[in-house]
Amino acid sequence: MDVRQLRCFIAVAEELHFGHAAERLGLAPPALSRQISALEDELGVALFTRTTRQVALTRAGLIMLEEAKAILLRMEHASRAVRQASLSSGKVLRIGAIDAASSSFVPEALAKFRQRFPAIEIKFVEAMTAALIQMLEAGKLDLALTRPPRKPTDCAFEVLRVERPIVVLNDTHPLAAREHLTMLDLVGEPFVVPSKRIRPFAYDLVMAYFESVGSVPNVTIEATEKPAMMSAVAAGLGMALAPDWVSRLSFPGVTMRRLRGALLDPPPPGALVGIAWRPQQKLGARDDFLAILRESVTLMDERQVLPFAPPPPKAARKSLPKPVPSPKRAVRIAGLQPGGSL
Repeated sequence: MDVRQLRCFIAVAEELHFGHAAERLGLAPPALSRQISALEDELGVALFTRTTRQVALTRAGLIMLEEAKAILLRMEHASRAVRQASLSSGKVLRIGAIDAASSSFVPEALAKFRQRFPAIEIKFVEAMTAALIQMLEAGKLDLALTRPPRKPTDCAFEVLRVERPIVVLNDTHPLAAREHLTMLDLVGEPFVVPSKRIRPFAYDLVMAYFESVGSVPNVTIEATEKPAMMSAVAAGLGMALAPDWVSRLSFPGVTMRRLRGALLDPPPPGALVGIAWRPQQKLGARDDFLAILRESVTLMDERQVLPFAPPPPKAARKSLPKPVPSPKRAVRIAGLQPGGSL
């Protein structure tokens, strides 16, 4: 019996569906079935009754579920206690961040922390919100810069930054000649949107902006990452909405414009970036970094906001390559998924 088998058993016992449990664990259903069969063979009892329509726990399975959860909880407590002991000296600070934080205010905060506390080693990882919160709960991080957690958690969360949207469009698009844009200007235009499955916060945010003017985006393609989004816009597949920190990036064939009147009240979770930490864990280095973030990060960052740009010279516009005439034309770009569903 090993931890992997116990995790597989608990997933099936809670889902009572091998397909759903396999998806939750990121396993193929046959691999999950083999893990359960191996556990049952080792114990010498059936943990589930299976039919073509139903999966149910046996009496032995019910007892095993309670014991398996207790075993994993005890192992997690032991692991956390060991990590806590190794970090009790406060000489290591483990930080996680989403791209919105690591590309905007984190570098300045890290520089200040390093200047004030040069003896403390910093370990940094970038990931998405759900993964960072899981790492924080498991004791693998001391602090995470994320969107607001979607699921209940024992972590504290404090908003640091409200992002404002900008419009990313092809250099040759007629709207690139405007001094500013509004959401009504974007209605009906071909649109590149974040992946609903991989980037749920960003996807929901785009939907919220369009809902604010009683519309939905004309989706031509989904992009999982910012470079893929930029590539799609440069290829003429559509325009996109992006957070203000993206204005720090540059990409051939792409221009960016401010979006007037687009701040939603209250701001959607996808527009918020904040700090998550476990208040029951006492760490001096983490608290020092929290203090630096609170003193240096403003709710709105005026430095990242694009100016209302004047129209580009006509000669310059004529010299630019024309965008792809039809957004429905098959184009394969890494990180893109055609025909994003609503």
